[in-house]
Amino acid sequence: MRIDRLSHAILFCGEEGSGALPLALSLAQYLHCTNKNTVDQTPCGICPACAKTTKLIHPDIHFAVPVNKPKGMTGSRPPVTDDFIELWREACLNNPGLTEQDWYNMLDIENKQGTISVAEAEAMLRKLQFKPFESSVKVMIIWLPERMNLPAGNKLLKILEEPPAGTYFFLVSEHPYLLLPTIRSRCMNIPVPPGHLKAPDKESIRDIEELLDLCLAGKASLVLDWAEDMAVRSREYQKNFVNQSLRLLREYFMISLDLPDQVRLDREQQIVATPRIAHMNSDFFPKAYEQLNAIPEQIERNVNARPLFCSLAFFFFVSLQK
Repeated sequence: MRIDRLSHAILFCGEEGSGALPLALSLAQYLHCTNKNTVDQTPCGICPACAKTTKLIHPDIHFAVPVNKPKGMTGSRPPVTDDFIELWREACLNNPGLTEQDWYNMLDIENKQGTISVAEAEAMLRKLQFKPFESSVKVMIIWLPERMNLPAGNKLLKILEEPPAGTYFFLVSEHPYLLLPTIRSRCMNIPVPPGHLKAPDKESIRDIEELLDLCLAGKASLVLDWAEDMAVRSREYQKNFVNQSLRLLREYFMISLDLPDQVRLDREQQIVATPRIAHMNSDFFPKAYEQLNAIPEQIERNVNARPLFCSLAFFFFVSLQK
């Protein structure tokens, strides 16, 4: 994988149980691995860096997660992740599918919700001002960033605008629409589906594949016909098309980064995808995600669907011409 092609801020979006957190951890392991597999572009799994990452003790991987004061904790200082880091490691290692409620149960915070406070944001700033201890890069993993309060969100925004050199931010969110729009706009959005693409979604998958193939063939009039047809579909169909398109492009992005262990397409699907991906440069994916992510909100506001899908089709057509 070309590290220089990787965005400094990635937003992994997936519903509860999607595996978004393990995916972020896997990418962090790859970044720190000192003996990357040059054949399939995966971490070796046995070097000291990999060993530390799998135990969640690598000194250049930092965490920020929602916390609150458990029963018996005293003092006026707001709690931060480092107060519970051993408990967090135990939770992640014992339960890769850790849910928010699972975590709160381990924290023993009764009926309170966890928060990522401004104190946590300040702790992130302090950690990231230093050079990496052992690796060439630093990784900050923020689990459930939607639990940030507004002051914390504003501090994170400043970090994202001027990130320290060699620093990557992996935001793992179940409800990304709750994040500040300015934070979302500074991240590469990676949708994480709950599993392999399934049969009920095949029609929407065919729609995006058809659009891609028409664009690659340079058939402008048929691309416009595609947009016209999509514009008269039901709102639910249109929103499902967007969701499935994001999922498919996520698979293509993983292929483009040479991360085969993160690809959920079968071998036949990957073979079909290869000539399409050859026309997708490093700028394509974040722009495509931005175009697609804007559509559901517009649909809910009853915006005319015709210009929405004509604009989307035009973007794909222009972007894929080489």
